[in-house]
Amino acid sequence: LADDYIARQMIFTDGLPAAMRSSMLNDLVAGNRLEAPWLSGAVARMAVELGVSAPVSATFFAAMKPYLAGTPP
Repeated sequence: LADDYIARQMIFTDGLPAAMRSSMLNDLVAGNRLEAPWLSGAVARMAVELGVSAPVSATFFAAMKPYLAGTPP
């Protein structure tokens, strides 16, 4: 990565609208199916397979499990 990569990403992030939400949050709020198994779930599974730690991805995926198919009844 370029030496200024982090600085450029922070500038980009700081320029995003405060009200902007991720597509997964939009899906969660709308009660739609979530793409978590293919994103954070995949990271958590690969981490286990490789014997490395991915606590944020594993925790996020565990928290989202009740909502994977949409809003639970």
